[in-house]
Amino acid sequence: MAPIKTLLILFPGANTLDVHGPIETLFATERGSYFNITVASETDITVTAEGVQIKRDIPLDRALIDALDKYDVLVVPGGPFGPGSPVEAQANKKGQPFLDLIQAFSQLSPQAGGNEKTLLSICTGAIYLGTLGILNGGYCTTHWASYDVLKGVNAAAAAAAANGKEAGKVLATRYVDSGHNEAGVRVISSGGISCGIDAGLHMISLYYDEDVAKRTAALLDYAWRKTEGVQFL
Repeated sequence: MAPIKTLLILFPGANTLDVHGPIETLFATERGSYFNITVASETDITVTAEGVQIKRDIPLDRALIDALDKYDVLVVPGGPFGPGSPVEAQANKKGQPFLDLIQAFSQLSPQAGGNEKTLLSICTGAIYLGTLGILNGGYCTTHWASYDVLKGVNAAAAAAAANGKEAGKVLATRYVDSGHNEAGVRVISSGGISCGIDAGLHMISLYYDEDVAKRTAALLDYAWRKTEGVQFL
């Protein structure tokens, strides 16, 4: 099996562990041979909420949106949320490449003989998915401090869409695998910050198997809180 092609998109003010938790987890899978990770951002250097500078692999632009079919997984990190926060500012940038890319990936159709497509949000990254209506009709989670925010975002998106889908239901858990959306993309959301590691291990178990995920957790010296996630088939 060829490595799972994974795209992680960055924005200024993202939480460092939201970004590096999934990267470290996926890279640790059989010591880097099972996932191929690409980092995209609108700027060459992105500064996280903690002041860490991350250099992108490729630009996050319209050309990348046109080439999304080559990726199996899209990881969307979050960051501190509140009035004037980077996450709020990014969520308001409708029609810009960041949100348009997430929307486009959520609508990809499965390719014959190809790998399953998975959209994974980390922490408050779920707010982007909620803003776009991706979480409606299913279940989701986010950082515990933003449960009410995400409920409001989902409700607003459901009302705006008026397509009969109920607002996404927010669950208090470390991660939620909501199953496949109408396009066939699996949608997974994780709770706050470190929960992205648990969600990453869950995703590893889906693409490979649980033994591979357990070996990865052991290599990370991490106690996988597998039973604290919720999966809907």
